[in-house]
Amino acid sequence: MNFLLYPKLALGGMRKNGRLYVPYLLTAAGMVMMTYILAFLALSPLTTPATGTSGTALILNLGIFVVAAFASLFLFYTNSFLIRRREREFGLYSVLGMGKFNLALILLFETAFTAAISLAAGLLGGMLFSKIAEVGLLRLIGSEITYRLTVSPSALGITIVIYLVIFGLILLRSVSRVGFRSAADLTKSESVGEKPPKGNIFLGIAGVLILGFAYWLAVTIKDPVAALTLFFFAVLMVIAATYMIFISGSVVFCRLLRKNKRYYYNKRHFVSVSSMVYRMKRNGAGLASICILATMVLVMISSTTCLYFGFEDSLRSIYP
Repeated sequence: MNFLLYPKLALGGMRKNGRLYVPYLLTAAGMVMMTYILAFLALSPLTTPATGTSGTALILNLGIFVVAAFASLFLFYTNSFLIRRREREFGLYSVLGMGKFNLALILLFETAFTAAISLAAGLLGGMLFSKIAEVGLLRLIGSEITYRLTVSPSALGITIVIYLVIFGLILLRSVSRVGFRSAADLTKSESVGEKPPKGNIFLGIAGVLILGFAYWLAVTIKDPVAALTLFFFAVLMVIAATYMIFISGSVVFCRLLRKNKRYYYNKRHFVSVSSMVYRMKRNGAGLASICILATMVLVMISSTTCLYFGFEDSLRSIYP
């Protein structure tokens, strides 16, 4: 088979499913842009220990890992949704004579095109908006503002490496999802009815416990600057626990409602609960992502406001 056929099939599949791929590419580009901006600010000479803002650099470095962890989970969920919607297409390729290796090559080119477009658009946006972020940071710390646009090669390298790893893992998961199923299973995937989700009660309980411990850890921190590492782990635990609660805990909760016959067989609850129990496991990751994004925005706004208005008090406590 002509090797050039694989990139053509990959591009054709992306164009045909453009309604699904455009939001995916925009999301990935946005994640790349945020990661580059954080890396740019963390490596900026403005946040070196000599300028007295080493704490800011540490916060930004930890922010890179938080954004990368969230991007991994969110992009994995989005890609699994795309692959699930295209299983019949890959099944038809198998029926037409393509083997597992051929399907893997198509997925390889699709992932490569997705990574290239996301990195190009995200890095371009990051280079443009990094200066705005730098000016905002300079205003917050009261330093002299320079309007010279610069590009950080180190930030570029860090961002590219992070997302090459993420897209590489996504490729492995996609290949395993398609490669270990027969052509008949793939072609009939859309017509097969949904199996009742079981939900892992232990995973749901663990999510609640981890979430409670993470919030307790964040609330009991007395010196935020000295305990940034603990706060970083608390943030990661909140992200993981939120996904566990929405994916498993919500399914378990819906099943408990179904066991309550007095509540479940009420005409106002029967249809909503019976449909919700099938959808929560599939859409739980998306709802968790929305919840985490909303929480990140609220925490960012509140913490930035508190730091800005408490800047003079902090200086007085450090230099009495």
